Amino acid sequence: MNAAFLESVRQLRRFDCVVFHDVDLLPTNPFVPYNCPAYPRHISVSIDKFGYSLPYKQLVGGVLAMPVRHFLKVNGYSNLFWGWGGEDDDMEARIRSVGLLVTRPNPRLARYRMIRHQARKEILNEVRYKLLYLSSKRYRLDGLNSLSYSLVASESRPLYTHFLIDLGQPPRSSSFY
Repeated sequence: MNAAFLESVRQLRRFDCVVFHDVDLLPTNPFVPYNCPAYPRHISVSIDKFGYSLPYKQLVGGVLAMPVRHFLKVNGYSNLFWGWGGEDDDMEARIRSVGLLVTRPNPRLARYRMIRHQARKEILNEVRYKLLYLSSKRYRLDGLNSLSYSLVASESRPLYTHFLIDLGQPPRSSSFY
């Protein structure tokens, strides 16, 4: 996500809002507010899989929109979460650490259906709990300012730009945990 953000800034230059959207969530209402208010907005507040309610108060996963200045302020997403799990909770801690509030739209307006997929336990991020414990201390050093990647290809389409990015291998160990 960080690499795509940095490439978007480099190639597309002018935008003031970023929306991070899980590919397995489909909006069921054409009026879902895909925009940026003054603060980060957790948009996917009403998902069928969770009975159309938030599983826990701090959740910002699924669909998150935020002004670019706030994404820069939190130093983007952590680069240490590989596999499945934890990166969204880490983002919530980053948002809280810099003193920002998470807003949410009306749940009747922002409804989603989750495409069924099989759980992939083999890629579960085993160190995610250690990383989450240190989120508020780590965000200044781990994120946009510490990212290493290579742009393999970039293709502009009418409605989007496709980036093929090589992130290398996951870290074997880290001084962060």
